[in-house]
Amino acid sequence: MSILVPMKNLLIVLLTIPFWCNANNVSDSLYNFIQTTESDTSKIIAYEQLAIFYRKENPDTAYYFNSQAIALAKNHKEKKWLAEAYREYALTAQSIGNYPLAVDYYKKAQKVHLELKNKNGIAEGYNDIGVAYYYSGNYEKAGEHFKKAGKIRIDIGDSLGAGQSYNNTGIMYDIAGNPTEALKLYLQALNIYENLKDTSMTIGTLSNIGLIYSGQKNYHEAIKIYERQKNEAQTIGDQKQYGISLTSLGTAYDYLGEYEKARKLFFEALEILIELGDKPMIAQCYNNLSVNFELTGDDDKSLEYALKSIKLKKEIGAHGKLAISQIAAAKIYNKKGNYSQALALYQDALSNAQETGYVDYTIKAHKGLSLTYENLKTFDKAYYHQSQYLALNDSVTNTKNTALINEMEKKYQNERKQQEIELLNKTNALKDVKLAKADEENKRKSLQLYGSLGLGVILLTLVLIIFKSSQQRKKHNKLLHQKNTEITYQKEVLEEKNKEISDSIKYAKRIQEAILPSRYSISDNLKNGFVFFKPKDIVSGDFYWLENLSNPSNKEAIVYFAAADCTGHGVPGALVSVVCSNALSKALLEEHISDTGKLLDRTRELVVKRFEKSEEDVKDGMDISLCKLDLTNFQNNSGKAILQWSGANNPLWIIRNNELLEYKPDKQPIGKTDNPRPFTTHTINLTKNDTLYIFTDGYQDQFGGEKGKKFKTSQLKQLLLSLQENTMSEQKELLNEAFDKWKGNEEQVDDVCIIGVRV
Repeated sequence: MSILVPMKNLLIVLLTIPFWCNANNVSDSLYNFIQTTESDTSKIIAYEQLAIFYRKENPDTAYYFNSQAIALAKNHKEKKWLAEAYREYALTAQSIGNYPLAVDYYKKAQKVHLELKNKNGIAEGYNDIGVAYYYSGNYEKAGEHFKKAGKIRIDIGDSLGAGQSYNNTGIMYDIAGNPTEALKLYLQALNIYENLKDTSMTIGTLSNIGLIYSGQKNYHEAIKIYERQKNEAQTIGDQKQYGISLTSLGTAYDYLGEYEKARKLFFEALEILIELGDKPMIAQCYNNLSVNFELTGDDDKSLEYALKSIKLKKEIGAHGKLAISQIAAAKIYNKKGNYSQALALYQDALSNAQETGYVDYTIKAHKGLSLTYENLKTFDKAYYHQSQYLALNDSVTNTKNTALINEMEKKYQNERKQQEIELLNKTNALKDVKLAKADEENKRKSLQLYGSLGLGVILLTLVLIIFKSSQQRKKHNKLLHQKNTEITYQKEVLEEKNKEISDSIKYAKRIQEAILPSRYSISDNLKNGFVFFKPKDIVSGDFYWLENLSNPSNKEAIVYFAAADCTGHGVPGALVSVVCSNALSKALLEEHISDTGKLLDRTRELVVKRFEKSEEDVKDGMDISLCKLDLTNFQNNSGKAILQWSGANNPLWIIRNNELLEYKPDKQPIGKTDNPRPFTTHTINLTKNDTLYIFTDGYQDQFGGEKGKKFKTSQLKQLLLSLQENTMSEQKELLNEAFDKWKGNEEQVDDVCIIGVRV
C-alpha cells in the first residue's frame, strides 16, 4: 500500500545544452546559463533544476539553489513562481527525510496559493502537506489534508485528482483501523479511474482494495480483485504490476491452504521480477516462497529461500523488512537444532525491528529468542525475552481490544443498573405486602388484648417495651462510641504514617537536589542555555548532570553535561538516579576518562557492578544523552566549537539554519543488557548560533490535546524549530506553556527533562 502522488509536469528551461552532455556538463551549463540570462523566470527554473540535480547526493547544495530560487521569486511580479520555489524547497527536505521542514515550506507555498485564490494550487498544496505528514507518521494530520484536497478537486471538476485524494484518505482510514470506511473511499476512486479509463491508477487502487479484503480474511473476494489487477496490468503490458499481482494472488492462496497453486504463482512472478531486475520485489518473492515451503513441511527449501531473501535485502539496504526473513530463517534453524545460528538471526532481527519500528516483528523476535535460550538451557535470558514478549504482546492486544472492552463494560453497567432497579421494585413491593399483613395482624392482636386483659395490661406492656428500647439504645450508643474512638485512633496513626512517608520523600528530594547541579552552576557554565526539568512526582527518575573541567580563568571552555532517564520514576527512579549519577561523576572526576563513549562504557561497568551486589537480578539502569562541549577555539575567535557526543537510547538534535539534524544513539542502555557493545563517540564541529538539544522521553510521551493522544517526537521537532527566533530562557518558558496546555487535565505520565544550549 502506498500514497499516490501525482506526477507533476516539470518545467524545462530551453537551454543550448546538447543531449549527450554528461551530468557535470549539465550542471555547469545550467549555472552558466544563469550567469548570462536576463530573465528572472528562466533563472528561477534553472535554480530549481540545479536543486533537483543535487537533491540526493548533496542536499546542502540543493538547499542553496532552492534558496536562490526563492530569493528571486520573492521579487517576481507573478507570485505563482514563489509558491513553486517554496514547493521545490519542501521536496528537497522531503527527499532526505526532513519532514517537519518539508511541512513548513509546503505551508509557505500554500499561503501563496490561498492569497492568489488558485484552487488547483490549493488542492495540490493540501495533498503535498498530507504526503509529508504521512511520511512523518502523523496519519491523522495527513488524512485531514487529503480530505481538504479531495473536496476542492471535486468542486473544480478535477476527477483524477479527486480519485487520488479518495485513495490517500482511504489509506489513512486503513492505518487508523477503519477498513470499512477505507474500502468505501477506494471504491469511489476506482469508479473515477475506470470512467477516465486510467488503467495505471486503476491497478494501484485495485491493489489497495485487495489488501483490505485480505486484512479481513475474505480471501476469495481478494482473489477476484487481484485477478482484475493482473488482467489490467496484462492489458497495458505493465510487467512489474503483473508480477506484483501474481505475488498477491499467491499469498491469498497460501492463506486458503492451496499451497501448490500459490507456489506456481510465486515462481511465475519471480521469473518476471528477475528479468526486470526489481530487487525489492525479488526479495519479497523469496520470502513468500520460504513461507510456502515451510507450510508444506519442506524446511530445507524454506531455509534456502529465507537466506536468499536476507542476502538480497542486506544488499539493497532494506533493513525495515529484513527482520521478516531473519525470523523465518531463525525459526527453521531452531527446528533443526542449530541454536547458535538461530540465536544470531533472532538478535539481528530484534535490532532491525526495533530500529525501524516494526512492533509485530519485535514481538516475534522476543518470542523466538525466549524459545532458543530455553533450548540452550539459558533460563534467565529465556525468562527475560519471554517477559518482553508477553509485555509487548499484551500492550498490542490491549490497544486493539480497548474499544471492545469499553463497549462491553458500558453494556454490563447498563444491564446491572436495570437489574438493580427491577430488584429494588420487587423488594419494595414485598415490603408493602409484609407491612400490610403485619398491620392487619397487629390490629387483630390489639383487639384481643383489649378484650381479654384490659387497659392495665396494655399500659404495663408499653412500659416494658419502652424500658427494653432504652436499654438497647444505650448499648448501641456505647458500641458506636467505641467505634468512633477506634476510627479516630486509626486516622491519627494513618496521618502520622503519611507524614513520615511524605517527610522521607521530601528528604529524598533534598538528597537528589544536592546531587543535581544547582541553577547557579547551570547558569554559570551554560550561559546561553536552559534546563527544563519537570518531575512527575516529588522526586524524579530523570536527572541532569554537569561538570566543568576548565581552568578558573577559562571557565566556559570545556563543559560536560547530560540528560538521563533512569528506570521508573518517583522514589525507585530517584534511587537509581543516585547510583547512575555517582557512577558518571566517578568515571570522569576520579578516573579521568574524557572521551564520551568511553565515559559511558565505564559508567555502565560501575552501575552493573553496583547492582550485582544485590541478591536478586537487578536490570535497572538509564538512557542518557551525554555532551562534551569544547569552546576553547570558539573563545579564541576561531568561530568554531567542538562537540563530543554519545547516547544510550537517547538522541541529540542540532538546529542549524532552521534545519534539524538528528544524531542517532546506540540502541542499548546503561545497565545490564544482552551483548553489550562499546558506545560510539561522535565528534561534531559547531558554528555560531547552532542550537543543540538533549532530552529524555517524558515530553513526547505525554498524553493530552483534544483527543488524549501522545505529543510525539515529530511534534516536539516542529515546536523546537518554531522557537528558534526566541532566546533560550524564552524557549524554556514556551516549552513549559506548551506542555501544560497539551497535558490539560490529563495526569503527567513521566518525568520530563530537556537541556538546550545555543553556541
